[in-house]
Amino acid sequence: MDKRKLGNSELYPSIIGFGAWAAGKAGWGEVDDNEIEAVIRRAYEQGITFYDTAPSYGLGHSEKVLGKVLQPVREHVIIATKAGLIWNDQGQFSINVSKANIIREVEESLRRLNTDYIDLYQVHFPDPSGKTPIEETFETLNQLVVEGKIRNIGVSNFNVQQLVAAQSVSNIVSLQLPYNLFQRDVEHAALPYAKQQKIGFIPYSPLAQGLLTGKFNYLTRLPKTDVRAQLNPLFSDKQFIKNIVIIETFTGIARAIEKPLSQVAINWLVYKQEITSVIAGAKTVKQLEENTAATKWRLSREDYEQISRLFETDSSYVI
Repeated sequence: MDKRKLGNSELYPSIIGFGAWAAGKAGWGEVDDNEIEAVIRRAYEQGITFYDTAPSYGLGHSEKVLGKVLQPVREHVIIATKAGLIWNDQGQFSINVSKANIIREVEESLRRLNTDYIDLYQVHFPDPSGKTPIEETFETLNQLVVEGKIRNIGVSNFNVQQLVAAQSVSNIVSLQLPYNLFQRDVEHAALPYAKQQKIGFIPYSPLAQGLLTGKFNYLTRLPKTDVRAQLNPLFSDKQFIKNIVIIETFTGIARAIEKPLSQVAINWLVYKQEITSVIAGAKTVKQLEENTAATKWRLSREDYEQISRLFETDSSYVI
């Protein structure tokens, strides 16, 4: 699988990365540990070298699964995890990017991941309260780089202003944001800025959390426990119906290209050279192989532009 340089780091992740949110099991329906482990092993066999997780994915479970499966090939893969989203005994989440918390979290992540270093350590969310000075957060990360516990610093869910502030303290090598055919607001500022600054751009939710796979229809109703029903406006009742209408037209384009819907959606992202690695999750080996197959062909410019036009209207939503 092709690789692209991550910002000004020495990392060269595969253009498809493995997103391990579902490996945490919570909020993603039936997820079997044995099957997820098989998926991760198959991902490595398919040439995926970039694995993205976070402590909050299943309250540490995702990190444990990755640490177990990737341990034999640790030197050949890039592991990315995050800090700053914590939980209490009731499983309620809050943001804490203080020095004390980051130091605690990195030690716990190293233990769960069964490794003595983290290739890419990302601040999961910026502090909305401003309680912790940005200097405190990123000076702490700088120190962790010096200590060798982390090797590179990235940010997730930061806007351009927040990214600029982080850059004033640390060398930020990556920016991770939701980006797919439905969610394209990054094109206005974040993506151009990352390109201009030579910061690696890592899209997550490339399939709009399953919406761009074509498996949903007008009658689909997600259980209230599903993370998409709780957090993603693309799945709100009124918007969901509008999105299905667009998907029907998109399906026709995919048929003309003679490729599955999900592959076309991923390929649309990979087409852009400013994209470093597309984070795609999978709960089964079949889903994983569908994702990686998207790297074995390329959209024509005409098809790329036609698809872009289809999703230009009513398409900028943020999770």
